[in-house]
Amino acid sequence: MKHINWIVLGAVIAVSGCQTTSRTTTKAATNDRIEVSDTDYNAKKAAQSRLALGLKYIERGYMERAKQNLVKAYEHDPDMPDVLYGLGYYYQAVYEYDKADGYYRRALKKAPDNPDYLNAYGAFLCESKKEYAEGIKYFLKAIAEPDYTSVGETYENAGFCSLNAKQFTQAEEYFEKALTLNPNLNKSLYGLAQVHYQKGNAKRAEDYLYRFEGRTKPTANSLLLGYKVAKETNRRGSMQSYGEKLMQLFPNSPQATEYLNIR
Repeated sequence: MKHINWIVLGAVIAVSGCQTTSRTTTKAATNDRIEVSDTDYNAKKAAQSRLALGLKYIERGYMERAKQNLVKAYEHDPDMPDVLYGLGYYYQAVYEYDKADGYYRRALKKAPDNPDYLNAYGAFLCESKKEYAEGIKYFLKAIAEPDYTSVGETYENAGFCSLNAKQFTQAEEYFEKALTLNPNLNKSLYGLAQVHYQKGNAKRAEDYLYRFEGRTKPTANSLLLGYKVAKETNRRGSMQSYGEKLMQLFPNSPQATEYLNIR
């Protein structure tokens, strides 16, 4: 189950300097020309501009252009934590996890109390390296920072990390905390549905799944879980409905393959 990576990208953009104002002018975005006169040159601003472009290219899937801009950002300011962090995210996105880990650690060494870095490094450890216990440690460090404003989202991350580690009671606790802090975290509703299904309580799983479905569009994961829950509760009509929606909306997904194998 992949429910954490979207938080990683959001955290990277949040700390990348993308929202800062800069006198550096970006022209002809298609060829990434950033023109700065010698008299106005500011290494930090130039690095931020390149970093912003690199992160946008990662978001759009243009990985070669992303790397080009991130390398340029590093050339402008190799000590900027945001640049190191952006390179870590790039290497994570292209599955070079050792390099990603190195850049993340360098960023954290320079800014060890940055909660966005702590949160997303925890997500990297959980999602990419499957180091669940270590990842949760970083989530809790982020949560402990007094000025951190995304505590609910980080509890949600910790919930999915615990769920992947099959620590269902711990996952339930984190998802409940996430929803207490931010009732709009719909993925935590799905997480609780998955927790209760795994614990053998199909009825409670069904309740949380219905709440999830009432708030957001179905996902391949939620439809597959809906089929499994309906099967446990012997609701044949719902089984058929979930299966048909899964095959219609996500025919090439791993969840569709699993459905075909268990129906």
